Amino acid sequence: MNEPLPRIVVKEVPKRNLGKLKEGIRTTVAFTLINKGKTDASQISIHDFSRGGCTAVSQVNKLALGDSAKLKFIFETLGYGGKKETGEIKVRYDNPNLSPITLSVTAEILPTKAHQVPIGELYYNFFVLVNIRDEQAFREGHIAGAIHVPANEVLIWASRLPEDFMIYLYSDTGDESDELAKRLRDNGYYEALSIIGGIEEWKRRYGERVIIQGSQ
Repeated sequence: MNEPLPRIVVKEVPKRNLGKLKEGIRTTVAFTLINKGKTDASQISIHDFSRGGCTAVSQVNKLALGDSAKLKFIFETLGYGGKKETGEIKVRYDNPNLSPITLSVTAEILPTKAHQVPIGELYYNFFVLVNIRDEQAFREGHIAGAIHVPANEVLIWASRLPEDFMIYLYSDTGDESDELAKRLRDNGYYEALSIIGGIEEWKRRYGERVIIQGSQ
């Protein structure tokens, strides 16, 4: 007598074509797995066969008889501009005759244009430039893009940021920002850096270039 086995089916088309996507856009696709067999599926494993870590998947470990579950497929486009990419996963479970089930997502990734940048690239290259001089000195002239955080508030301010965030600090001569960068690194902010020579060294090298006045 045949042993009762689970039978997992996919509600949607198992091969999905998303058409054209802009590089940098992360798209989530959901597949619905349904157990239409004669017993529970208790040995489900998900295997990602995508190239270059292009995709990630959620996990479904078991599926009771008659139940369904969503399997999320995250299609990553960053770094694949100008290519046609296919992300593929295999669903293995305790039915040797029907396992594995192959699911795939394909898209043509449009390359970025000269005036565009993927948000992922911005995130990985992101840094914050912090002027720790007093407010009056900041208003009289600071490096463009810098924000003003008083030296005695930097540790509290930094607590709102991830510890791996790149933080550039500058003071008048770099001495005060040196000490503060050390303190930040001692507190786990290992990407905190002090600009050697501070704003005085900047002016010696570049004059008033990109030095702006005001509160912003």
